[in-house]
Amino acid sequence: MRARKALNAVKHSARTLSCGIAVVAVLGIGLSVVVAGPAQAAPSAPSWDDVRAAKADTAEAQSAVDELSTRLQTLQDAADSAQVAELQAGQTYALAASQQQDAQATLDDLTAQSKRAERTADASAQQVAGLVVELSRTGGGDLSAAMLIDSRDSKDLLYRVGTMSHLSERSATVLAQAQADQNTVDAIAAQQSAATKALAKATDTTKAALAEANDTAASAQARVQREQDQQDEVLQQLAYLKGTSVATEAAYWTAQQAKRAEAQLASNTGGSGATAAAGTGSGSGGDAASSTPSTGGGTSTQPGTDGGTKPSAATTPSKPSTPTTPSKPSTPTTPTTPSKPSTPTTPTTPTAPSTPSKAAGAIAYARAQIGDAYQFGGAGPNTWDCSGLVMMAYSSQGIATGGHNVVWQYNYFKSIGRLVPMSQRQPGDILFYSYNGTVNEAYHDSIYTGNGMMVEAANPQRGVLERAIWTPGQLLPYVARPSGSL
Repeated sequence: MRARKALNAVKHSARTLSCGIAVVAVLGIGLSVVVAGPAQAAPSAPSWDDVRAAKADTAEAQSAVDELSTRLQTLQDAADSAQVAELQAGQTYALAASQQQDAQATLDDLTAQSKRAERTADASAQQVAGLVVELSRTGGGDLSAAMLIDSRDSKDLLYRVGTMSHLSERSATVLAQAQADQNTVDAIAAQQSAATKALAKATDTTKAALAEANDTAASAQARVQREQDQQDEVLQQLAYLKGTSVATEAAYWTAQQAKRAEAQLASNTGGSGATAAAGTGSGSGGDAASSTPSTGGGTSTQPGTDGGTKPSAATTPSKPSTPTTPSKPSTPTTPTTPSKPSTPTTPTTPTAPSTPSKAAGAIAYARAQIGDAYQFGGAGPNTWDCSGLVMMAYSSQGIATGGHNVVWQYNYFKSIGRLVPMSQRQPGDILFYSYNGTVNEAYHDSIYTGNGMMVEAANPQRGVLERAIWTPGQLLPYVARPSGSL
């Protein structure tokens, strides 16, 4: 009876566990970070004495299994809640880094334009200088070769020549062209100055976003690790009660979570999901171009996103001896400056040819990185963030994804008509997470591998892994299909 009372207490605690969540603006760049608020501690696990006592009685053993399974789910929900915060912070950093790269590219382009314009203006000024010499020799009114000596620079020369009252039509034409060329130089210089300031601001924003992401990850790391350690013990207790191994219980847990995710996705989208679950569907049906919702103004009209539901999470718990987190640095491994991965060239039309083998190739590429560490801004070869892994997996197949950013990737596939409803998902499709159901608040993406599973660069605690889809209620109702039939 002592074991039953302990297990009933666990059940009551598990039902009353809650996590507060608040949304706060970060760095004023249009995104928000979900910050996990104060929460009750996860319910205490039954002691090993309780578990041993329960195993001696069949009824008690089954009750213990049920209670431990509930606890396992509660711990997983808490871990997933913690990871949302750092993924939001990571997306904020990714956006800031992308904007900084754009600002740098703009400045580089203006610098190149400036050099070309200066060469053209110099050539025009030389023509004016030659004109001065020519007219001074032929008695060209008040033009004098002394102008060439007295003028401080080409702009001064153009001004002096422009004040002369006796210019022929040809001379006026040469002067007008030289002045236009000089005006171009001045205009580009003004743009360069503005671009330099914009780059400095973007750089400061990126640094601040990286610091925020580091702080959020460090805060989440201890919580996620604590939940995982407790999951390890629960798995050991389940294995003991059922006479199996921890590996068997972990595999069973993953399978159950994957089935639950598929069921919830089918419920949210109003479809059976049979094709997706089988992993062999053709993905036929549905016109992505016509059914894709608008994302203008940071809102979405997409149906089926249940922002208020906190569904069961689907992460594979770690094993006692070797946790499922492929990489667990003591502190989050993050760059001190924004990573600048080479972004695949963006085509203006869907990449051809479209073949299922490209989706399989992208999955294989992503799976080959399992065990690698997570790094904010990472895009290989040994460290990744979520959009960096997605980008390079499809880049390996010669397919562009729209850049190194979750929101940009979604909007890119929307722009080329390669979004399909979640109900038609198939292996190789890209899943997008959003805290509140809007595209501009998307914070994470991954590659669907079929049967309720996905491969992702998870977070600084877990690294790259393949696992059951977690928190399916936060998935946008459309997936991207970079290759294959729509």
